[in-house]
Amino acid sequence: MRSLYLASVWLHILGAMTWAGGMTIFVLAVMPYFRRRTEAERAEFLAWFGRRFRVVSWWCLAILLVTGVFNLWARGVQPGDFLRPQWRSTMFGHLVLVKLTLVAVAVAITVLHERPGSRAYARWMGRALLVIAVVIVGLAVGLVRAS
Repeated sequence: MRSLYLASVWLHILGAMTWAGGMTIFVLAVMPYFRRRTEAERAEFLAWFGRRFRVVSWWCLAILLVTGVFNLWARGVQPGDFLRPQWRSTMFGHLVLVKLTLVAVAVAITVLHERPGSRAYARWMGRALLVIAVVIVGLAVGLVRAS
């Protein structure tokens, strides 16, 4: 069981690295390069990258969901715990709830980000998603330290 749990944690971390890391590289390295390119080049690249990263992102989110549920179960968290005030008031329970809330917000933003809109809309949705992803990673570190 321990090996399965460790493999799940590894997949969870790999999914988070790919999802958050992909957004970080895109914002900090790729977009600054394309700001100096023509509108046609930028539009062509963004269409291509959007299609590719959309698939990667949804796979990462699916992996994060499955491994996250398994990891909580392996750590003894039961569905009923979410209804127990005693569990929710612990540091671990509180961090789990905050993290899951931000994950739901991230999924909602991901869905909204995929809808057609202005360049400014896409930029702000992408930035919000990146900030939330970084906060989620920080909460994950807190979860490990809180238990």
